[in-house]
Amino acid sequence: MLLAEEKKQVMKNKSIIKLVVGITLISIGFGLILSSVLVNVKQHIEQDKLIVEFKEAIEASETQEEAFTEPTLDNPAIEGDVLYNLRIPSIESENPVREGISKGVLADSLGHEPGTAYIGEKGNCVIAGHRNYTFGKFFNRLDEVQVGDEIYVDTKTGTRKYIVKEIKVVEPEDVSVLESADEEQLTLYTCTPIYVATHRLVIIADPV
Repeated sequence: MLLAEEKKQVMKNKSIIKLVVGITLISIGFGLILSSVLVNVKQHIEQDKLIVEFKEAIEASETQEEAFTEPTLDNPAIEGDVLYNLRIPSIESENPVREGISKGVLADSLGHEPGTAYIGEKGNCVIAGHRNYTFGKFFNRLDEVQVGDEIYVDTKTGTRKYIVKEIKVVEPEDVSVLESADEEQLTLYTCTPIYVATHRLVIIADPV
């Protein structure tokens, strides 16, 4: 009789342990999901704030006599400056572009690669962005872009339209994507595949 009671107690203890483990795993999973949601919300807030500030600055300039001066290779922007608003209608993407590709810049925007051309001037304008489910979702759908798709870049003095002409995947050490071009060119790049990030997805577009 005593042995039977002990067996019951052991089974009861095992059930309690399983319950505790189950609750713990569920709590951890919920915590990870909540953390991801909060990160995404914060990024969207920062992203929207940058876009609004960019557009407000343009509207304010229309009432001033002094016009904006776009950055150039000879007169580059300062890291962190908001340069453009980049739109890709085919994937419903709209993101601010800031100068630089530091961790801080790419945390809440796309980044213009220093040393490459700027929008509107001859050369290769290179813009980079993260691609992740939990942070840096800016170029998440870049792999859905197709040759012939339109890309719009709003600058402080107007809007430039580009048409995608080439899509390729390269090794991380392939720096050819940063090379200059004889004519105006726009290059976008991000890590691929998501999470693994063993290569770089490159989108090349020409102005229209």
